[in-house]
Amino acid sequence: MKVFKVKNQNKQCFFSVLFLSSFFFVAYSQTFDVTHYINKALAQSPLLQKQENNNKIIELDLKQFIAIYKSPKVSLNSNVLFAPIISKDGNNNKLEWASNGSNNYVGYDLGASNGGQYQALVAINQPLFTAKYYKTQKKNTSISKAINNNGALLSKTELEQIVTHQYILCIQSKKQVENNLKIIKIIESQLAQMKVLVNAGIYKLVDLKLLEIALQNSQIEYERLNTDFLSSFNDLNLICGINDTTLYALENIDLKLSLPQQKTSLFLEQYKLDSLAIKSQQEIFELQYLPQISAFGNAGLNATYQPTLNRLGFSIGISASWNLFDGHQKEFKKEQTQLLLENINTDKNYFKNQNNIQKNNILSQINSADTQILLINKQLESYNELLNLYNIEIKHSLVSVLELKTIIKEIAAKEQEKTTVLMLKEILINSYNYWNN
Repeated sequence: MKVFKVKNQNKQCFFSVLFLSSFFFVAYSQTFDVTHYINKALAQSPLLQKQENNNKIIELDLKQFIAIYKSPKVSLNSNVLFAPIISKDGNNNKLEWASNGSNNYVGYDLGASNGGQYQALVAINQPLFTAKYYKTQKKNTSISKAINNNGALLSKTELEQIVTHQYILCIQSKKQVENNLKIIKIIESQLAQMKVLVNAGIYKLVDLKLLEIALQNSQIEYERLNTDFLSSFNDLNLICGINDTTLYALENIDLKLSLPQQKTSLFLEQYKLDSLAIKSQQEIFELQYLPQISAFGNAGLNATYQPTLNRLGFSIGISASWNLFDGHQKEFKKEQTQLLLENINTDKNYFKNQNNIQKNNILSQINSADTQILLINKQLESYNELLNLYNIEIKHSLVSVLELKTIIKEIAAKEQEKTTVLMLKEILINSYNYWNN
């Protein structure tokens, strides 16, 4: 009866494992690779979505400068001023809104107020000789757009690196689950064999119980690993902005090292553009030291006494201004610009040196990972050969169950170690490719 009970428990364990395996491998409705998730993340990225708008904003800034430097400014000005007096000529007190030349009165001096002011003018102001202003601002606009575009490329590259890293973590969790299932199947096979040996009296019931406990531990480990996988998968969806709880199968990843750059590095290009932007701001600052000439004119009503139609007219003129001295601000600005350029050059050289050191270090770690993988594969071959020998010897009761449990446990640990090193290599390649942009 005890043996029959063991057989039923063994069947329950087998079917539970079969259910878990079916859930993990069949629950997926579709398979996606890392490119799918990168494209999703790029499509959802607010930074990349705002890139086009940022370029439009820069273009509108240029149009504003064009309006300032090239387009005439037209305005309508109106003004009505009353300066009434109380005339005492002829010993009579008389309120006059506009004096007719009173000699004895109370009020503003007629020479200062002229009796009032009445204006209704259309005025126009046209800047002249502004080609250099426009050229300088257009150059600054081009630099600003280049900075924005390069920044967008850097953001895209960084997002690709982040998504790929998270995808690798998902694959690592997936492989750990798969490794655990392999161990479960090994224990199942041993249990089936042990059951026959227990019924034959070759092994004790306690030996079977030890294997059943090992199976239960592996099942518990499966649940933990599968939870880790689901968590990593949800994090991947979160990074990519995917609002979907469906569990999809993920294709394995096999990244390749990117080739040496034939173009300017995106990182170094940023330093170059920052330098150009500072120089451009210096040129814009120096525009204020150029002579500024404008033509102006107005037409309409302009009178100081009660207006009539014969006070309609127009006027034209030219205005000029030139900043001759402002306390050497121009020289101070040049010195600031030069120091800023030196800082950028210092940062660029430091980045180049650090980047080379970092990439060489990553390549060294990749080589080390390759060596570890070769050694682990050799170890796994030896472990599998040993397990096959145990399978033969266990039939003749030549090995203990504790020895069998130990070898299975070591195989499981070595499989997980191999997965960790493989995924570490993928992470290193992903990092190298990012810094190689």
